[in-house]
Order: sequence, then C-alpha cells, then structure tokens
Amino acid sequence: MRHFILMFGLLLSLLVTGAVSPGHAAVELKELYQYRVQVNSQLASERTEALQEALRATLLKLTGDTDMLDHPAVADAMRNVRDYLVQYGYQQDEQLWLWAQFDQPQIDRLIQRADSGIWSNLRPQLLVWLVAEDEDLQRQVFAADSEAIIVQQMRNAAARRGLPIQLPLLDLNDTITVSVIDIWARFMDTISFASTRYSPDGIIVARIYQTDPSMVTATQPERWSGDWTLNLGELRWSGQVRAMDRSELGAEVIREVTEQLAERYRIGGQTETINQWTVTVENLTSLEATIAAEQLLAQLPAVLKVQLVGYGNATGRFDLTLQTDPARIRQAMDLSKQLQAVSAAEDTQPDASSAVFRWIAQP
Repeated sequence: MRHFILMFGLLLSLLVTGAVSPGHAAVELKELYQYRVQVNSQLASERTEALQEALRATLLKLTGDTDMLDHPAVADAMRNVRDYLVQYGYQQDEQLWLWAQFDQPQIDRLIQRADSGIWSNLRPQLLVWLVAEDEDLQRQVFAADSEAIIVQQMRNAAARRGLPIQLPLLDLNDTITVSVIDIWARFMDTISFASTRYSPDGIIVARIYQTDPSMVTATQPERWSGDWTLNLGELRWSGQVRAMDRSELGAEVIREVTEQLAERYRIGGQTETINQWTVTVENLTSLEATIAAEQLLAQLPAVLKVQLVGYGNATGRFDLTLQTDPARIRQAMDLSKQLQAVSAAEDTQPDASSAVFRWIAQP
C-alpha cells in the first residue's frame, strides 16, 4: 500500500508540473533463458542432444563461466534436461532449428549449486578493430559487412555468449581517420577518435598473426596466434590466444574477452546472506523514468526486492533487498547507460549501505 501511495503521489506531482514525458527503457539483452540449436531432424535422440546443447549455451550466456560447465551439478542437469524446460519447439527457415526456453528460477538455482553467478543482462556494446596478417604478411582490417570466416565465427561466438559487438564500417570517414598501421600499433588516441562516431561502451583491438616458429612445439602446435586489448571506461584488459587455423581466432578472442568481463561483473547469490541497500536516483523527471529505474534495479541478479520508499525534487529513493554483497551489484550497475554514479562529497565518507546515481535519459 505504501508503495502504491508513493507512486500515486509521484504521478500527481508530475502531472501538476507537466513533467510527464515518454521514458526510455534500459539497454539490456533479451531472452537470456532461451536458445535455439540447428538440427537435422525431429528424432527423439537428436532432440535430447539439442536440448542439452541449448542448456549448455544458456548457462554460458548467463554466466560467462566455461569452467562451470564441468561442475557435477551441471552434469546432473544435462542428464535431466527436461526438468529445466518451460517449453520447446521447432522453427524452420533455411535450416531446421530446435528452440528451447528454460525455467528461470531453476536455472538460477542450478548456477548457485555450481558455485557460479549470473552476469547481468546489462552488457557493454563493444567496437572491434580486428586486423589480421595472412601467410604473406599482408594485413587486413575487417569491416562490418565482411563475410570472412574469421568474422562469422567471431559474431557467432559473441551471440552465443551474449556479448554485443560491432565492427567498423571502414568507409571513407574511417579510412581518413585511422590506418592499418594505427590499429596494428595500437595507437589508442587515434583509434579512440575514430571510434567516437559509433558511441561504443568499450573498444577491442585484436591482432592476428603467424606464431613464431620457435614457439611451435609438440605440446603447443598452434600455427596462428592473436593478442587483444579491451578498453572499457577506466578499465583495461589484455590477453593472447592461439589456434591451428587463423579463422578460429576471432571466436577465441571473444571467449577470452567474455570470460574476463563476466568474472568481474558476475553476481553470485549467497543464500545465507541477505543485505539491505538504499539507492538514491536523481533526475527522475517523469513517472516513466521512475518506473524504468525501478524495473532496471529489479532485473539485476541477486536483487530479491525493490521498493520505492521516497520521492521528491525529481529524486527517488529505493530500498533493495539483496542476496549478495552490494559491491557486486554496483559493478553491474556501472555497465548501465542510464545510471551514472554520483561521487560522494569530499568532506563526507562513502556509506556502504547506500549509493547515489543520476538517471540518464536515452535518446
């Protein structure tokens, strides 16, 4: 009742001031608990294998945790995959697909039993500058419309792992601004300037080349190597990958990037720990924005309950009941384009039990 009164009072105040305007929903991934697998037939034997593959892919998309797939709890779930299903069906276009939707509460509990956590559906949009050498040492930067196998496999890996990526257009604007040499040398000032037109959350620079012959051994026979860097706000990551075939390295880069991001932003539910956290959100100048902020908070993993407990001067105060540490939720919120953290005043100490954010309306 208190929640209803607050929302009704908010509506009245916004109507009086004429502040009600169309709101914008948070940027988020949809259908995280669904997946479809290409099949050859509707035979029962193939159906079981396809459902198991769909469950593996769903767990990977939710957690980014490859190691979790080897956990005994997941192995048991694979043997009883139908227990986790809500529904499944077949779809036909150029290929035949089995589509499966899994039960969210059961999947969440399975992830907890497997000692992992859920990566929020708030995911960064990453711009990928991919440059590769061939066997003649000629370098090529791949554009958004490229049909090269390395790009196709990169896109497939990103879709499978729930990582939004895009490649540059490499039109006249790009080629004037940035060169192959700039990308290969990782001149980040130039690359960042060229990336501005795409408004990405982060930038990946990936380089593919032949492995140094002295590094090819019987235990590490991969003939092709790659390295990558990821700039995401103030955060920096880097890594190296190897494969027998050059075309596999785009997917390998995505695998490593996803695992690094998910490790930071994955939220594990701790059933024995319940925390209370107060979040203040400024710049909520419309009813729609206030509802959108409440929904965004409620959709974060390990958030059991969100309640609007106060509103005034375009500022809402929300009480959150958490099944994890507030710091883990705060990391996930850092990826939201609509919640911008407000720094505490210099003469005050940060309060771990509360946080202040500013709502950023999306165009």
